[in-house]
Amino acid sequence: MNPEILASLRDLCRDEAAFEKLKQTLATEVQHLEQEIHQAYFQMEQQKALFRVITRLREPLNLESIFQATATEVRQLLAADRVAMLRFYPNSGWDDGEFVSEDVDQAFGSAMEQKIHDHCFGDQFAVHYQHGRIQAVADIYNYGLSDCHIQVLSQFQVRANLVVPLLQGQNLWGLLCIHQCRAPREWLATEIEFATQIASHLGVALQHAELLSDLQAEVLERQQAEQAVQALNQGLQRAIIELQSALKELEAFSYSVSHDLRAPLRSIDGFSQALLEEYRDLLDVTGQDYLQRIRAATQRMGQLIDDLLNLSRVMRSEMRVETVDLSLLATEICTELQHQSERQVEFIIQSGLLAQGDSRLLRVILVNLLNNAWKFTSKHTQARIEFGVSKSESGVPVYYVRDDGAGFDMAYANKLFAPFQRLHKMNDFSGNGVGLATVQRIVHRHGGRVWAEAAVEQGATFYFTLIADEAGA
Repeated sequence: MNPEILASLRDLCRDEAAFEKLKQTLATEVQHLEQEIHQAYFQMEQQKALFRVITRLREPLNLESIFQATATEVRQLLAADRVAMLRFYPNSGWDDGEFVSEDVDQAFGSAMEQKIHDHCFGDQFAVHYQHGRIQAVADIYNYGLSDCHIQVLSQFQVRANLVVPLLQGQNLWGLLCIHQCRAPREWLATEIEFATQIASHLGVALQHAELLSDLQAEVLERQQAEQAVQALNQGLQRAIIELQSALKELEAFSYSVSHDLRAPLRSIDGFSQALLEEYRDLLDVTGQDYLQRIRAATQRMGQLIDDLLNLSRVMRSEMRVETVDLSLLATEICTELQHQSERQVEFIIQSGLLAQGDSRLLRVILVNLLNNAWKFTSKHTQARIEFGVSKSESGVPVYYVRDDGAGFDMAYANKLFAPFQRLHKMNDFSGNGVGLATVQRIVHRHGGRVWAEAAVEQGATFYFTLIADEAGA
């Protein structure tokens, strides 16, 4: 206390005993005030340090920079010998880890270069730290620690330590370790509270780092996906260009072959007809039959060429998608068929069947399917041909043409849509086996599929869709 103040108090207080008592009381009060001032100063410095930690969390700093700056400030504020952040290795059961940041007094060695192994911690204490346990040890040799724990601490010259968990969400990521190496140390409640607050804010930094890592991984994954899509698109563009070039070459080849074949076929047919007309009297019945067969073969070859060209045109022609009245198309086709013959055929056409597609190509589908139904019921005195629609399990419209004619054996159904494949003899039913191949290609161009069900002499049903149907794929 100030000597002048004591002298004034002595003058006022004549009783020596009373003066000494007053002096002692004032000294105690002054000491108490000094402690409060020191504590207030410490708390102010704590708040400054916490403010700086929180400010760093808002800046675009990496986790290492945040940890290092925090370790330095905490060691200076607490006057500790070492402050370090220990990270546990993933999937190690909290038995193994390493220090990732450290600020240490020069008088003591660094802990950064050493790997940490403490099976006692993982077996006995990790679960408690994961639930927020804090350990404040004044002297590691008088606290009842296990031998393995003391061994780990002593290799870093630790006498007293304050340990607070670093939690990444609910996971124990690591530990905030504050070491006193020179001598034992009693940790104050304010120091423990300060360390707890620091660890809490570092936990926020850990969560931010995890979110940032996940975001970066997602961005990288998307970039890789975009690059893959770009590469695929480039590959598709090259393939389209090559396909277009191949189609043009095929088209030119088709027309060339068509022209080159038609000329000799016309000559063969023409000279065969001339022989039949001009030299009929010189030919016997067998010779005339041979010439008739030659003419029939050349005419069939001409029809095959026409069918091939038509099939090629179906694949090359540009599609114009619009709303098409399939019921109207089917009615027109069936009317034309009925006018060709006096056969007794019952046509049942469901009304109001509308679809999206190319009207010209959809007409080709119905012409082929209805012509087939007409042809394969021709040996029956009475026949029934239906055109309608049903729904698949996924709600996609499934159109069908059904007849009660010759049918076919389902064992050979895989040949139906291949060009020039026939399931019946030419003598029984005419045709070149191109119609169903044409139907399939048109259906595929619309994004649908086509299939059939039949039994010998029990009729056949051909189904087709004009859009993708995953339920039936």
